[in-house]
Amino acid sequence: MEEILATAQCPYCGVGCGLEIFKDKKGRVKIRGDKSHPATKGDLCLKPIPFPKVMNIGRVPSPLYRENKKEQFREISWEEAVKIIASKLKENKPDENYFYISGQLTTEDSYLINKFVKGFVKTNNIDANSRLCMASAVMGYKLSFGSDGPPGSYEDIDDADAFIFAGSNAAWTHPVLFKRVLKRKKELPQAKIVVIDPVFTATAEKADIWVDINPGTDTVLFNSILYLLEKKGWIDFDFIKKHTQNFSEALEEAYKYPPEIASKICGIKESLIYKLAEIYAFSKKIISFWTMGFNQSTNGTMKNLSLINVHLATGRINEKGCPFSLTGQPNAMGGREVGYLVNGLPGYRDVRNSEDRRYMEKFWGIPEGSIKENPGMTIVEAVDKIISGDIKLFWIVCTNPAVTMPNLNKFWKALRNTFVIVQDAYLTDSVDYANLVLPASQWGEKEGVMTGSDRTITYNRPFSEPPSQCKHDWEIFCLVAKEMGWEEFFPYKNSREIFDEYKKTTKGRLCDISDWNYEDLPKKWGGKWLYRDKKFPTESDKARFNRAVYTPAADNTDYPYSIVLTTGRTKKQWHTMTRTGKALELLRDETEPFILLNDEDSLELGIFDNDYINIRSVRGQIYIKAKVGKIKRGVAFAPFGYGKIYHFPTNILVSDAVDPVSKEPELKFSAVYIKAKKKRIYRLSDEVYQKVKETYPQVKNFLDEAVELGYSSVVIENITIGEDLLDELAVKMKELFDVFINSPADWEKAQLLTEEIADIYIKLKIQPIFQSRITSSFRDAFERIFDLPEEINQAWEYTFDFLSHSVFEIVKKHYERSVSGK
Repeated sequence: MEEILATAQCPYCGVGCGLEIFKDKKGRVKIRGDKSHPATKGDLCLKPIPFPKVMNIGRVPSPLYRENKKEQFREISWEEAVKIIASKLKENKPDENYFYISGQLTTEDSYLINKFVKGFVKTNNIDANSRLCMASAVMGYKLSFGSDGPPGSYEDIDDADAFIFAGSNAAWTHPVLFKRVLKRKKELPQAKIVVIDPVFTATAEKADIWVDINPGTDTVLFNSILYLLEKKGWIDFDFIKKHTQNFSEALEEAYKYPPEIASKICGIKESLIYKLAEIYAFSKKIISFWTMGFNQSTNGTMKNLSLINVHLATGRINEKGCPFSLTGQPNAMGGREVGYLVNGLPGYRDVRNSEDRRYMEKFWGIPEGSIKENPGMTIVEAVDKIISGDIKLFWIVCTNPAVTMPNLNKFWKALRNTFVIVQDAYLTDSVDYANLVLPASQWGEKEGVMTGSDRTITYNRPFSEPPSQCKHDWEIFCLVAKEMGWEEFFPYKNSREIFDEYKKTTKGRLCDISDWNYEDLPKKWGGKWLYRDKKFPTESDKARFNRAVYTPAADNTDYPYSIVLTTGRTKKQWHTMTRTGKALELLRDETEPFILLNDEDSLELGIFDNDYINIRSVRGQIYIKAKVGKIKRGVAFAPFGYGKIYHFPTNILVSDAVDPVSKEPELKFSAVYIKAKKKRIYRLSDEVYQKVKETYPQVKNFLDEAVELGYSSVVIENITIGEDLLDELAVKMKELFDVFINSPADWEKAQLLTEEIADIYIKLKIQPIFQSRITSSFRDAFERIFDLPEEINQAWEYTFDFLSHSVFEIVKKHYERSVSGK
């Protein structure tokens, strides 16, 4: 007989699907959609289904510590870990500390950490990974409506007749929501789906219209639509007069972009602009969805404003439609509600507002003036301060910036230059740069609430006990608070007590949940329409048009960096794959990164499907497998989530220029140079090879030690596998390096050794992801031992990656055959 264990919100994208966790008749823990959940009514995608099987793979085993990053970690007690943190906080000035948290935390976690940092450490240097995805949308809402928060609901899909997806591949990234759109399309065949994206995505395949826009030019497109709407008399004059202000300013900017000019900048036909204007003018109800393709841009805030301007001009609010940003994480909305960005305070308050500061100081029982009035440094801005030594402690919670940050070579340099704490359930790439690692519980092991994209709050019930050494994220901060002497302000015994405190801060605010309890959830704050009465939280009670000013992307696409790289997600993987990457069902067809090229560009470059190619930007270079497909000429696409264990993270290439208003980085426009790689995968350029050969005698001693003492003596791994085979692996790795350095032309010998190494991995029954992790850990152990110049270190990094990639290919093919049963 089945046993229901818990209900919860899905821990992946921001749709906020309701899940039911249960034991089947054989006692296996499984996940299915919760049909009683008001937001998604039992629908779900593939991603959460295998979670119970993989949730304990690769966990942080206990608190780990090393004073010097070249040393190995040693296990320490929680008491020692807390004392180390407290001593650092006491030693540092407030603004010498930086906290980087996550939209995957519960609302209770985020509220408590924000209180700890802004109220008691007394710094506003706390930012979240939402800075990388939703900061521009936040600014768009605040500048237009006076507050953050999407004005519509999923229910709006059910009676709409037009859907715009701007910079959103919802078919992959928000599949349950897109399924609901397709259901509406089936009910109303004349309904229109429009996709604005330089990539012909899975969403575009289902669209009536694909607008293959030049990356970064969306502001021009929506300004041109506004121009046409006004020119044709297709605007809602009554709505504009009664409920908005500053229309003339927005229109003045829009008049710079008639279709004949806008079409050239956007790289599209004029007729498409006219068609879009007609859809906004004459549809009964239109919803404009957007995600990172809009937000991750140096013009991101302006893109948001230009789209919202079109909605205001046509009165497309409430019953006639809505602008609707889709969050990428399960609780990015909840984090914004508690104010976890550098300027935020709970209840959509702001540190720059003196009344907001005084209210929270009184509420938290701290002296007036404790909360600083100036926002802290955003995460991208903080990188230079870390490199310069101005930031002495960097505390990462529930996120993996060593893969997701832009300009990774620069960010890795910063991580090497400060005391790093990584608080996570898993041994992520960021652990490689840590001094202190704290094992945290995760979704499924703790209670707490999350807010989905449509403002529905769901209570997550735990269904599994965390590993013995793990503590809840809020609990860890309470332990440190106690050591700092702040125990009376952090007396919480459970998550419910934190929720009961937080909800009081929302009383009278737009996101008011002050009289809600866990038992009331799931429930949507603000109702179906946030501004049902068409009164907005501005001084005039009116929505604001804004002048949406277009500026080109920061990167210059002059030769040779003439291809624009844009990044995004794959269909089955999520973020940096710390959980989805361990599920066999989800790895199928997505076992390694790729770059998608336009067919004409690939022909001109002499590149074909499955070629390994070299891609360079001014920030670094990677080697990656090519795919040829439907994408705008001059544009390339690559997924961002594959970390060092997959050899070359895409974000090595990516621009760290930021939007001047939102400070969100330009992850969607990086100028790159692409070159076909004709040599075998384990060959390097002459320049890199020479640097490797010069330092090989020093490295050879390390390899000898690995063979003599055993592989496990020089590599720290939380994977239990046969030691005898690991020792054999070390011998074969040493032989392969000897051939590689001393007999580079002996391809037959190198290939034989590669196959023997792959055979060891297959004997160990290691999935491709772990094979790659072990090989890269060998490299990381080497980096810890040797103090080599950065360019030499990078050359050796390429060497390890080249060699391990050959092995990876063989293991991957074996794995694919075993999964398919062939």
